Amino acid sequence: MAFLHVPLHPGLEGFFKEEGIKTATAIQKRVIPEILDRKSIIVLSETGSGKTLSYALPICSKLKTKEDEGVKNTMKCAPYAMIVAPTRELATQIYNVFKSISHHTKLRVRDLTGGDTNAKMKSVASGSYEILIATPSRIKSALRHKELNLNQLQYVIFDEADQLFDMGFKKDLDTIIEYFDMNMTQFGFITATLPADVEQFIIDRFPAIKFEKIAGGDSHAPQSKVETYNVSVTPAEKNMVVKMFMEKQAQGRGIIFTNQKNQAEELFKYLTEKMPKLKMKLLHGDLEIKEREANTRSFVEGKVQVLVATDVAARGIDIKDLVWVLNYGLPKTAIYYLHRCGRVARGGRKGMVYNLVAPHDSKMIAQINEAIANQSHLNLEVIPEEKLKSQEKKFEKKVEIKKPATFRGKPTKKTDNAELVDRRGRAVKSSGRGRSGAKADYKKGLSEAPVKRNRGIKRR
Repeated sequence: MAFLHVPLHPGLEGFFKEEGIKTATAIQKRVIPEILDRKSIIVLSETGSGKTLSYALPICSKLKTKEDEGVKNTMKCAPYAMIVAPTRELATQIYNVFKSISHHTKLRVRDLTGGDTNAKMKSVASGSYEILIATPSRIKSALRHKELNLNQLQYVIFDEADQLFDMGFKKDLDTIIEYFDMNMTQFGFITATLPADVEQFIIDRFPAIKFEKIAGGDSHAPQSKVETYNVSVTPAEKNMVVKMFMEKQAQGRGIIFTNQKNQAEELFKYLTEKMPKLKMKLLHGDLEIKEREANTRSFVEGKVQVLVATDVAARGIDIKDLVWVLNYGLPKTAIYYLHRCGRVARGGRKGMVYNLVAPHDSKMIAQINEAIANQSHLNLEVIPEEKLKSQEKKFEKKVEIKKPATFRGKPTKKTDNAELVDRRGRAVKSSGRGRSGAKADYKKGLSEAPVKRNRGIKRR
């Protein structure tokens, strides 16, 4: 086959023609032969490098060859291959890839994620199929209710393995692993980073499995084309700076990432009011499933320019023409930063990452840069210390922030020796009183309130 010099099933030719795929990416050239050779693997590679097809193609090829030999799966709710993904969005993306392949190979594919309808759950529990794509919590629930049988499982892929641990699925994974037959199952961990806890988990849970470790090479490293820019801001300035960025700097489509759902809601509302002509959608975990899917679909299909999202969108959105990512706030873990950046520069294209950096972010910057340094295959630029690269200062200008109004009276004054003053500007002598005296003075009309101290939690 022209795609790759390995014996893939001829039924895949139609898929390659339909998708316009002529050559394999660097990571596919290394991973596909290993899976065909029945080896378990750990793959570290950049997002956008073709990781999904690197395991989907050989698995479908092997299963179709098995079917051609007369082995048809007739057992209910007992797949041959299972792909485990951390989020519904990523699971849906993987499902769509396998469905595209199945149009030509006629393999049966099912997905099982949070919010699924009863009809879909019944299809998984009572039907026969070869491939299942699911999230850990739904797999665990299906196993508990005897709606899923893993007795004939041959392939298990953990996609975005680092995220599976970061999102707290460790207990679910421990339960699921108990159902695996280690002698007949081939495993794959696919990830952009390999934190120490993930690597230790693999060693502890799969002691008898020999893994081939494959790291993506520089010859196909889209993340090396990511340019990083910092903008120093205070928290109060962020909304205004985002608005100026959209007006002066942003070109093409992009994602604005926030750390919290309420931040996403507030920013979306602010931009809707200030820029009513801007085409954008909102995406976070509290939206109804239908609304999340509709908003994601609108963005993927190019109907909107901007997506305001939490990290639920950091995985599972594969848009080749995405130009920029703006981090409204630096994420709380370095892994999320790497995967946010992974939304751009996919397939070798250039991309830009803009970070709104507040004074309290210095510690997080150090952690992110350390993570980047420890994942040398990413070739991702560290976060620079300068405020902003000179050529990107177009949209930045002095932001006048109105100070919040104080309650009645003149502005706060202090005498030369830093004595407190009352509303009329008269100095009030301090008599060395404790907190009770200070509190009494404040009630009389002093300009500064006493600082409250946290006394901790009373022990009973």
